[in-house]
Parts: sequence; structure tokens; C-alpha cells
Amino acid sequence: MTAFKRYLPNAVSAFWLVTMAAVWLAFAPVRAGGMASYVIIIGNSMEPGFHIGDLIITHEQSMYQVGDAVVYRNRELGSFVFHRIIGEEEGRFSLQGDNNSWVDTYQPLQEEIIGKLWLHIPKGGRVIQAIRQPLAMALIAAALGVLLALGFFSGKTRGRKQMNKHWFALLKQRLQGALRPAVKKSPPVQEGAWLESVFFIIGLVAFSSLILGIVSFSRPATRSVRQDIGYDQLGFFAYTTSAPSTVYDASAIKSGDPIFPSLTCAVDMTFQYTLVAMQAEGLGGTYQLAASVSEPVSGWQRTIALQEKSTFEGSAFGTTARLDFCKIEELIRSMEQQTEFRPGAYLLTISPNIEINGEIAGHSLNETFNPPLVFRYDRLHFYLLKGEDLNENVLNISVHGSLKEERLEANTLRILGRDFAVPSLRILAVLGLVISLGGLGYFGWKAAYLAHHEPAQLAQIRYGSQMIEVQNAALPLAKSVIDVASMEDLGKMAERFQTVILHTESEQAHEYFVQSGEVLYRFMINRLKTETGTAATEAEGKS
Repeated sequence: MTAFKRYLPNAVSAFWLVTMAAVWLAFAPVRAGGMASYVIIIGNSMEPGFHIGDLIITHEQSMYQVGDAVVYRNRELGSFVFHRIIGEEEGRFSLQGDNNSWVDTYQPLQEEIIGKLWLHIPKGGRVIQAIRQPLAMALIAAALGVLLALGFFSGKTRGRKQMNKHWFALLKQRLQGALRPAVKKSPPVQEGAWLESVFFIIGLVAFSSLILGIVSFSRPATRSVRQDIGYDQLGFFAYTTSAPSTVYDASAIKSGDPIFPSLTCAVDMTFQYTLVAMQAEGLGGTYQLAASVSEPVSGWQRTIALQEKSTFEGSAFGTTARLDFCKIEELIRSMEQQTEFRPGAYLLTISPNIEINGEIAGHSLNETFNPPLVFRYDRLHFYLLKGEDLNENVLNISVHGSLKEERLEANTLRILGRDFAVPSLRILAVLGLVISLGGLGYFGWKAAYLAHHEPAQLAQIRYGSQMIEVQNAALPLAKSVIDVASMEDLGKMAERFQTVILHTESEQAHEYFVQSGEVLYRFMINRLKTETGTAATEAEGKS
């Protein structure tokens, strides 16, 4: 463990760097490069879970589901709303407050949702509002200014003391003439400094992988995605027959014109059907035009088939049937004579009664399409009923439908506006931990090997950045020399005295010195003993 003591500050630095980056990403506002959006609750629509003055922190998600509490931009109100998703239809979300009995009238798109609830801080909004007050802001600014000033002046004084001490020691050494002929130029890149950098990188990888693993393994690897496969059914009614030119603009009745049975009894009723969809296969079904006459007040109704039930194949077909309005009048008179019930008006409804099946994008389709064409009969003529929108063309009907597809896909995690698959992040986190632990294992093995076989090299690696090579004759003059028990103790003295470690090398030993005043602290590594021990070990292995 002592071999790692020097590199522990590098690991701590890597840990704090990764932690600060993770905290920044989690809590920094989106405009500042983070992932968070902050909202203060000002209403009671989400009680009892959320109250006025609470602080809500949200994170943007790649997908939102029913049950998520989200903040969205309501363009009708011109403000942000914090409510819960209760439904989704064709890319638009339905939301409702937990304390509301009604559903929000505005249905936002996904790009209008700011984010999903990530953190709820009760009464946190009141604290922020209090901090925003001018007096509080002024006090905080003053406190920060005082702290910065104290840090600046204390650091400046401490720096002057250290600088004076450094120059005093250097001047003393130069007067003694100890270092002039002795200092060797250190190599441009020291192995110890390089290993410190590698250890720092390993620490970054390890802590980053750990945080990434915690986040990715806390989320499900897959998610259920619902996709609406849309299609449109189009129906087109038309009718025509000959008519007196003295009543109509032309000698024929066209679609939309009223029909007077006293002038014209029968018309040719035409209906065209089309289904519009992507990847439609095997479409087919049945149809039958039928007429239904009814009295809406009493509920009386009779249905007349205008044609036999027929089949079709494909996504479109057309059909024509004869509609006799005089027979409709006879049916009405017969009912009135038998029942003595004579209402003022009746409704005549034409329906195609379509049943269609097949496949759309590989999903089974079983659908009906029965748009009504409604005439009103007032004992004089039949005329088309308009809808609430007078500009609506009741002869052309379009109905949109969709098939609900649910499938499993890889869950994603949004980081800095980009979506990353959770399984891939898990693999990346595991690989990072394996690589970093492997690196630490190699460091441990290397340190143990050097400690037993090459302690001088281990000392060079651990303290190379603090070490200066000198010759024996150039050692500083001292009244006494004190031997220390280990190289670690000598390194601690060098740090305490804020000086360097002097290293001399001979055929018999490596000697390391730290000077404090007129005292030299020394640690020796017996070179011959180390080599003999290594040779003996090898000999034992061969035997």
C-alpha cells in the first residue's frame, strides 16, 4: 500500500474532477451546458404530492410515457405547466394535474415538453425566491468578496514566506559551493511523473466508469415503445339523374342538389372507397349500400338494402346502386296509415357498410367504414343535411385510424442533448472498470516486484520529481548524518523541510540525503545485497 501513497493525491484529484463534472451535468441549467431545468410550483393542481413553493428539477428525456410527471410549455397560457401524462395519441400528450378533475385542453408535442421530474425539493422554491431579494443578494456578494480577499492575502503572504525560504536555502548552498559541479541534468520526461499522469488517467477512467455504471444499471435496459401506424379511409358519395331544365340549372340533377319526388323518383347513387396506408398488403373485404329511413323523435326506423352484399380486393373499389325516392315515400305513407303517426319530417341515411381486413406494416387490420350521407324529407323534397361546419363537404368523408404497435427496444439515456443506448453504456462502464482495475493491479504487481528486486528503481519512480543526482564530493557539509528507517520517512522529511532529495550512486550502494540546516538525513540501499538476494532467488528457482 505504501507504493501507492504518492499517487493517492492523483486519485483524489481524479475523483473530485469526475464528481464535479457529474454534479455539473446533473444540476447545471440547460442554457449553461447542463441537463437541469428549474421550476417553482405556484399552484395546487399537483397536491398532495407537490405544494406551492416547492422546487422541481427536471431532466430532458428521449421518450415520455404515461405516468411521468413533466413540465411542458403551454402555448395557450403562455407559461410552463407541471402536470402528469395520462395518455398519448399520435404524438400528442394528454396531461392532468393530480388534484384536478379535468384534463388539460392543450396537448403538447414531445418537443414542447421541457423535462421529466428528476428531483423534488419541498419548499426549495421559497428559499430561491428569498435569495433573489436585493438585500440577500447584496449580503451574499459581500460575503464572497470577503472570502476571496482573505484567500488572496493569506495565499500571497504564505507564498512570500515560501519564496524567501527557498531563496535563502539556495543562497546558502551556493556560498558553500556544494552544487556547482554536481547537478546532473534530469531527463526531459521522468518516469515517476509519467506514472503519475497514467495513475491520474486510470483514476479518471475508474471513477467515470463507476458513476456511469451506477446510472446505467439503475435504469432498465429495454423499454416498451408504442408506435401508431396510421392509415386513412376515404369515401366519396355522388348521385345524378335527369331532371327538368325548368327547375334546375341543367337537365340533370348533380350531387348536392335537392330532390323532388314529384319530378324525379330515382337517382344513381355512387360510392368510391380508398384506403391510404404505407406497406398495405392483402387488403380486401365486403360492402353493401343500404338506405335507412327513420323518425328521430320516436325512434322508428326501416332499412332497405340497395344492392346485394359484395366482396372486393385491394385498397379501393367503386359501386353504384339505384335509389328510388318514390318507394321511400310509399314506405312512409304506409307506416303512417297503419299507425296514424304523422310526424313533420324524416331522415334518409345512405350507408356503404364496409368491412375491410388485411395487413399494414405487418400488423393485422380489421376495420369497418360506414360514413352516413343524410337527407332530410319534409314531405315535399329530400335535401342534404349539413354538419355544424357549413363549409364541410358531406359528400367527401375522410376518417383517420391507427394501429397500436408495442415493441421492446433499447432504453436510452440523454446526456448533453444526445441519446445513448443503456446497454452500450453498461458495456462501456464495465470495460472502463475492468481496464482501470487491471491498471491498478499492474501498478501493484510492479511496485511489489520493484520493492523486492529493484528498490532503487522504485525510489526513482516514486520520488524522481523531488530528486537531484549529485556526486559524493558535492554533498553539502554537515555536522552530523542521521540514518532513517525507510525511503518513505526520507520523503516525508523532504516534504516537511520543503527541500529536494539528493541521490548519490556507487558500486556498493545508493544513498539518499535530505538536508536540514547542518544535519543530513540519509537512507541507504545496499546494492551488492540486493543483487546477491536476486541471484540467490534465481538459483533457488533453478534448483
